[in-house]
Amino acid sequence: MKSYFMIIAMLLATFIAWGPDNTSLAGEKGKSPAIAKPKGGYTIEEVYTKKDELKGKKVTVRGEVVKFNSNIMGKNWIHIQDGSGKEGTNDLTVTTAPDQGANVGDKVLVTGTVTANKDVGAGHKYVVILEEGTITVEK
Repeated sequence: MKSYFMIIAMLLATFIAWGPDNTSLAGEKGKSPAIAKPKGGYTIEEVYTKKDELKGKKVTVRGEVVKFNSNIMGKNWIHIQDGSGKEGTNDLTVTTAPDQGANVGDKVLVTGTVTANKDVGAGHKYVVILEEGTITVEK
């Protein structure tokens, strides 16, 4: 029974890392130019630095989609960058319902609930993540 759970954990980790529809620009450093902060919203770096005070609150950020994995654990997993922050505070993961999505390269406005220090299992931990996000693709 224990080995069964280990196999499931390894498969889950593989799907989170490489998802069936995995597309990514996340490894391209400096890919996202500075993108204007939304009115009343935050930059990605600000979400990281203020994560404790924003925990449990809905926030809005604007960024460019650099990675998209669809329908993993019943959610889409989207990484956005806005040109703020350094490595470790420049890429924000957003989870959305499967019907909410965007393409790599899209500029998006995202609203979601801030969760700090999230452990989703199989060795995947997030310092900060936006959950239950809604996405508007901007032109």
